[in-house]
Amino acid sequence: MKNWAWLLSGILLGLSFPSFDPIPTGILAWFAFVPFLLANREIQPFKIYLLQASLLIIVALFVSVWWVNYYSFQALLVCVFSQMPFLLLPLVIFYVVQKRFSWEKALIALPFIWTLTDWLAHVSPHGLQVYLLPYTQANNTWLIQFVDIFGMWGVGFWVMGMNSLIAFGFSKKQVKFIYYLQIWLLLPLIYSFWITKITPQSVIGSDNRTSKVSIIQTNLDSYSHDSLLAQKTFDQIISLSDSAVRTAQPDLIVLPEAAIPVPLFQNTELFNFTKNAISNWQTSVAIGYVEYPDTSKKYIFRNNALVFTPQLAMFWDSLKLKADDVKVYQKQFGLPFIEFMPYFEQSPTPRGSAMERGNEPYTFDYANLKGDKFRVALTICWEQMYPHKMADLVNDDAEFIALMNNDAWFGTTPGAKQLQSFTRMRAIENRRSIVRCSNGGISCFIDPFGNIEGKLPWFKATIGTKEVLCVNKKSFYTKHPNWFIIFCGISFIFLILIFQFKPKRYH
Repeated sequence: MKNWAWLLSGILLGLSFPSFDPIPTGILAWFAFVPFLLANREIQPFKIYLLQASLLIIVALFVSVWWVNYYSFQALLVCVFSQMPFLLLPLVIFYVVQKRFSWEKALIALPFIWTLTDWLAHVSPHGLQVYLLPYTQANNTWLIQFVDIFGMWGVGFWVMGMNSLIAFGFSKKQVKFIYYLQIWLLLPLIYSFWITKITPQSVIGSDNRTSKVSIIQTNLDSYSHDSLLAQKTFDQIISLSDSAVRTAQPDLIVLPEAAIPVPLFQNTELFNFTKNAISNWQTSVAIGYVEYPDTSKKYIFRNNALVFTPQLAMFWDSLKLKADDVKVYQKQFGLPFIEFMPYFEQSPTPRGSAMERGNEPYTFDYANLKGDKFRVALTICWEQMYPHKMADLVNDDAEFIALMNNDAWFGTTPGAKQLQSFTRMRAIENRRSIVRCSNGGISCFIDPFGNIEGKLPWFKATIGTKEVLCVNKKSFYTKHPNWFIIFCGISFIFLILIFQFKPKRYH
């Protein structure tokens, strides 16, 4: 069994990612690494260890990302082998620490090592973000409420800490490790229960308002090559938005990512129709659209969004406004290899396009018919994978977040389920409601505690409306998004120094 421990660990780790919702497979991550850690208690030649660690990661990735094969087999291989080094690196560092000091000391250092290497994967341009250890717990909202203090990095630390404690317990065979495990599990559980059931106002405040928001699910892929796509999409948006206004009169309508697949302000007929429709509706609309800034490089595009208010629509002509006068949000983070080429962002991707990235965390003001003003942040699709990005938006005083998605190209695979689970973590980190609008699904409303409400059926043109909680209070994580990473870096250095000045007892 010792020689096959990597296989067991790889299967457990792969199954632990949220691909199989509603089955709570994330619990498997609590002990996924234990077989591998126990099998390598004694130092092996590095080549053998590296081979087993590599096989563990390959198995885990194939088990988790198998669904990408529905898109293309080449994409599956890119996912596996582009992300493999990030997951392999902490195991290599573990081996180095173990060889230099001891297995026990390496186990103590492992949560710090894994957290720091997860962060490194996060900031690397070719990191896909999805296969980071914290995301195994994304659907376990009963456990991870503490991310409003530690962020997602605290979850990865906790998971690897659980693995280390269990490995210690098996190796020592001492009853006291059962108590340590109980404490390690009870700490986040008690905090989660206290925050969600006893004092929710302590993290969201008590003077919050609500705003009525409608989401429009078009069931049309904005990036398809249908020559009639623009007209079909526009007709769908107008029809569904008309219905939302007639039945609910929302304060804000949210459209999916790049819902208008052409430049909004450069198409006079389209713009005038949009302006007049919003003026008649007397409802603000969060619109996503695509534009092409360089006529000599037509493969370069911008993925933009704005909140088009009735006031802007009504006074556009009288104030002689121009496109440059309008505040527009430009998507900052995209999917590597699909929306941009890592390290070569001006080069087209295999899809033949390249996204020009924005760099400002804009938020938008709008008002309801009573004149009550609200502040919403727009963010687009893959940006939900960047926790510091969401924190920037909330620090710009966003009361809630509208996430505009294009998930249609995932089909009904676990891809969209995974992304929805990650959105839940962003809501908890910042204690903000997130209005999640996707063209094919999953469209829903997520409250500041990660609870999903008003979920729309997949791949159906429909609308959803809900009173969205608007929060002003900022979480500790929002105000200090990097503090735990800095803490882990400093702590790891101190651990190595302490180990260095203590005698080595194990090999």
